[in-house]
Amino acid sequence: MPSSPRLAAAMVQGLKLTSTGSVIEFGPGTGPFTRSLLAAQPSGSRYLGIELDPDFHAYLEQTFPAADFAHASATEAFDLHAQRQMPPTQAIVCGLPFASLPVAVQDGVVTNIDRLLAAGGTFRTFQYLHAFNMANAKAFRHRMDQVFGPGQCVAKVLRNVPPACVMSWTR
Repeated sequence: MPSSPRLAAAMVQGLKLTSTGSVIEFGPGTGPFTRSLLAAQPSGSRYLGIELDPDFHAYLEQTFPAADFAHASATEAFDLHAQRQMPPTQAIVCGLPFASLPVAVQDGVVTNIDRLLAAGGTFRTFQYLHAFNMANAKAFRHRMDQVFGPGQCVAKVLRNVPPACVMSWTR
């Protein structure tokens, strides 16, 4: 089920975006976060959405024709960013299901976040409240805390199916 507009708003709220930076979205799916990100993005800022599912990728390109989408894995984000000669990454917003991703894939994603995120930049993701204490969800948060320092739940969105916690780390 797509994320609610309330979750999308919470994911974008308070991000510090400027016209000289870029925003990357991991796993945009059907675009609820994309819509909020593009609305919040200042003129001159660059956007890159990275979507692995070919059907979602095609849908995103049709729905948001002015945005840049790559049909790839988030573990390729650093290379995609470099190939496009994008400015420093101010924010990474993520819709990937870390609670169900293998730890090896999580580590690849975290490595890319670490390589991409500029000083003062923010990484945002969400975890469903019912999955918050699952082993893989905890492993992801632990790995992020090791690399970026303690993350925090900046919003609990109960009007989402299922309810979610927006997690945030700032470099």
